[in-house]
Amino acid sequence: MSQLTLADVKAFADAVAETSAVFFRKYPFLKPILYNVYLYSSGNYGLVIRENGRSLGKFTIFHSTEGNIVKKDIEKDISLRFTVKKKHVDDLMQRKQEYCKRPYLLVRYIPLFLKAQSIKDRRQTDYYLIGEKTVLRPGEDSDLQYLFKWYNDVELNRLAGWSDSKVTADKLRYNLYRSFGSDPMNLMIDDDDGRPIGTIQLYDFNDQDKCCKLGIRIGDRNYWGKGYGEDAVRTLIEYAFMQLDLYRVTLKVYEYNERAARCYIKCGFQLEGRTRQSAYIDGKFYDELVMGILKSEYIKKEII
Repeated sequence: MSQLTLADVKAFADAVAETSAVFFRKYPFLKPILYNVYLYSSGNYGLVIRENGRSLGKFTIFHSTEGNIVKKDIEKDISLRFTVKKKHVDDLMQRKQEYCKRPYLLVRYIPLFLKAQSIKDRRQTDYYLIGEKTVLRPGEDSDLQYLFKWYNDVELNRLAGWSDSKVTADKLRYNLYRSFGSDPMNLMIDDDDGRPIGTIQLYDFNDQDKCCKLGIRIGDRNYWGKGYGEDAVRTLIEYAFMQLDLYRVTLKVYEYNERAARCYIKCGFQLEGRTRQSAYIDGKFYDELVMGILKSEYIKKEII
């Protein structure tokens, strides 16, 4: 195949996944050679295929619940890349069944596998996520005045399904510093001028199921209905799928919060169910809407 199609590359990526799974089941003690894959790929990697010193194509491989999804060119956030020769692609495709039956034959590819890897240096001193209208960042002491106001606001708490109980400064201070690398991962939302306008969280991480939940609160009412919440959600979803190797993000919203439900749908979430009369708020029972988005849906909608 002199011209590589997306279908060709997907078939190759699928073959790599299938044969390597067989190989490492047979020889689990060799799994440490995948160290860089686990550490840097986030389930996604770049692939460059070369022949006679020239590139036949550059691709991004995204792994999801629907298997491998392939896109032309390499996404800017991809840290791990592999450069392989076309003859090795052809060999694996032609001999895939043989390699699955006799996985020890793949040992000869280990040096090539290690040589093919390259890692993009992504060291950061200040960690923040930049959207089109918002910046998501760790909290600072100066944010406590905003948090105390927003998390003791009766209307905001009702939208979140909270009771009338007050949130103490000590509790807010504790949560303020649970940011990147924590569960929950709490981030401040700034507008593009650096003004704090709300908070957004990923929480209840499940490593086995590769999923988590999302919550958001736009505390400054001047920013309601202007796309800031939508931008913050999109920015954090991109981080969840592209950097954290999650396959699914879910949330819940109460039936009376129609504005939030519309925002989530715009961001790609789908209504997955309704738990009837499951939330008792202000003396009345309400339905909770369960919404979710898959990594495969995000990639197809936002990237490909």
